[in-house]
Order: sequence, then C-alpha cells, then structure tokens
Amino acid sequence: MPSLALVRMAFFLPPRHAMLRLSVTALALVVSLLGLRTNVLACATLRATARIDTFGCNCSEGDLETPITVVSGTALIGNGRAAPTLTSLIIELQARHGTSVYQPIARQILSAAGTDLPPVRSVATCNGPVSSGPVAGRIKLVDANEQALTFDQVKSIPLGLTPLMFIATFAGPLPQLVPGSRARLKVYTTAINTDQPHTCTIDADANGTLDSNVKTLIFQKSVRVPTTAFLINP
Repeated sequence: MPSLALVRMAFFLPPRHAMLRLSVTALALVVSLLGLRTNVLACATLRATARIDTFGCNCSEGDLETPITVVSGTALIGNGRAAPTLTSLIIELQARHGTSVYQPIARQILSAAGTDLPPVRSVATCNGPVSSGPVAGRIKLVDANEQALTFDQVKSIPLGLTPLMFIATFAGPLPQLVPGSRARLKVYTTAINTDQPHTCTIDADANGTLDSNVKTLIFQKSVRVPTTAFLINP
C-alpha cells in the first residue's frame, strides 16, 4: 500500500485548481503488480494491471466535494533485443452509455515535457496526435519502494520486463463513470529506436526532427467503477 507521503504527492495539483495541499483521512490506493515472467520478450509487448478509486475533496475555495478519480497500476514493457527510448505514457479512461461502444472521456499524459494539466499536453503517437484533458490531473511514476521517479529515470527501457508503476489522477467531474459499472482503461506507450515491424516515422520526442522505428503499444483493460468514495480534506 502506498505511503501517506506518496498519496499527497499524487494529489498535488497546480494552485489554480482549489486543491493546494491535500491530506488524507481515510485513503487506500492499491497498486497491483503483475507477476514477472522469466522468458525474453521482444520490444513490442505491453501488459498492465490497474484499478479505479474515487474520492470527494472538501476544498478550501468553496468547491465542495470536488470529485477525484484515481487510476493506479503497473504497465509492464517487454524488451528482448533493442535499446528503445520511451517518449510518452498515456492513461486514458473510457466509458460507454448502455450497450454502446467504449468512448474516451479523459486522458492524462506523461512525457519529457511534463505531465501537469493544465496546460493541455499533446504528444505524437503512431496512431496520431493525442492530447490530455478535459479535467485537470497528472501521472506520477514510483518504484517498488514508493519513491517518485522522473521521466528521465525511466525512459531508457532495459532488456527484460520493465514495470512502470503509475498513479494517474483526474480532478473533476466524470459523470460518464457510473458507480458499479464497467469502465475501460487504455494505456499507450510510445518508444523510438525499436526493432519491431510495422513501426512509424514521427517526431515522437518533440525535438523538431522525425524519428524512425517508432512503435506505439496499446493495452486495454476493463475495470470496475467503485460504488463508494473516500473523503479527503485540504
């Protein structure tokens, strides 16, 4: 279970959003780890596990019970041959109305340019450009000891399986997430210098030059929206 300090770090948002420094009274974020397998994988595999938790924030500027949705989990990236460099991580929430297909409702993005929303973050993927929004938030990465990791610390993907433990916060109303219903989590990772087929050529690292051998991996997982929410206070 993450420490209290880690939870505070995950919930800290820019000053313009009424949630300045949140302390937790009753909070349980469960970061689930996938079992590591010993077989060697190519640099085109992505697995993930995740859960959704919901919270209400009694904020100090009159915005009572601001809803906060937290997605925590682990993305495992497999690499067996190449020396790829991660350029972005995207956590996308999807919901559906009745029997309709899942539709994106909110995204948070992490790259070398940052993660905090606002401002809106945009990255290039092999599936086209993707932007964060519409609600405020961020993505935090941590190691097995719950210590915060910077993007620079994780962008070089070593051989074997690399776990990226993430906590993505979405601070604002998401009425499409009906308590007790199923939502879908979509995790995107984009990396350059891969050795896989069906790559693309884009400016994945946003440095003004085109990158070749770019691969975007996507993992989807159905998750249950909780029926109860914890309360946090500033």
